[in-house]
Amino acid sequence: MRMPELTLPPPAVTPFLGEGLTLGVWRLRESLHASASGQWYRAVHSRAANQEATVLVMHRGEHAAASLLRFADHASELTHLQHAAINVPGDSGVTSLGQPYLVLGPTQGRPILAACAEVPLRRRLELVIELCELLRHAHHQGWLLSEVDPAMVWVQEDGHVALMALGLIHMPDPDEPYERGSQPASLPGFVSPEQRGGHPASLAGEVYGLGSLLYSLIDGRLSSEFGDGAEDASPSARWSELSLLERTSLDALMRKSVSPLVVRRQPCAEVLADDLRAWLAGGNHSGLSLTPMPAARPAAPRREERRPWRLVLAGLVLVSLLAAGWAGRGLLLAKPAVPPVAAAVR
Repeated sequence: MRMPELTLPPPAVTPFLGEGLTLGVWRLRESLHASASGQWYRAVHSRAANQEATVLVMHRGEHAAASLLRFADHASELTHLQHAAINVPGDSGVTSLGQPYLVLGPTQGRPILAACAEVPLRRRLELVIELCELLRHAHHQGWLLSEVDPAMVWVQEDGHVALMALGLIHMPDPDEPYERGSQPASLPGFVSPEQRGGHPASLAGEVYGLGSLLYSLIDGRLSSEFGDGAEDASPSARWSELSLLERTSLDALMRKSVSPLVVRRQPCAEVLADDLRAWLAGGNHSGLSLTPMPAARPAAPRREERRPWRLVLAGLVLVSLLAAGWAGRGLLLAKPAVPPVAAAVR
């Protein structure tokens, strides 16, 4: 089944940078694709042709400035975040036209929404689980993804997820929770309501962004684009191969992930991943806490089919007992009484 087209804000106009243009020590080889954040390129090191990189030339604006500030703050620490599928910036600069750019490690692939156009539903959910596992690794290192942007989640040529981790920040400090340059991302539909209201990024806010990504992959729309009509009752209704029970369960999981109330969402990406695994296995998940699915059991004869036979059997037993009782009573009444003298002799 082909994925429905997701309507995203059109990318701002960015002057195209031609092949061979040099940005610092990097020479652009080819243009890859555009996103709401900017234009992606493949590049090679001007002094080492075998060293490749992926370059994002960003649109000028507050979001780009915040990204550069964040990279400047965390550049030395990001080098310690070692994971083959988490691609962190390693260099930055500004083009001759005043456009900020970030240089990341080489990645062969496409953004997840484009890569999943012909991908089955189960595989799409497995890719989101992979992303959650990458975020689990970042969490263990003390990092949080402040903004979930589908253009930063790539599916590599080997079919696995890579995270272009431009939005990583330190886990908020309770005493000083605000990070410099951590304002909402360029895609408001993927940012939690509390973060749009000025609150700092959080694990629950990260879940909201992942839930928005789920909506995009499953329905092609964001949760905010759903109405109150019958045609919008089920975000997973497009997948006709799902049973009613499977759709109801998946819808409950998705709605929980984008709940406007923080306390009603999955608390972190790890729990969301567990819920998705449970759904794929046909089991319960936290989105069904109010109306849990029945546990899977081996098929058994329907009770309606067994009940008449049980009733007939019980009736026969009862009739037999009653008949035996009345027969015994008849024998007692028919037996002659023994005279007292004869009883004494005996």
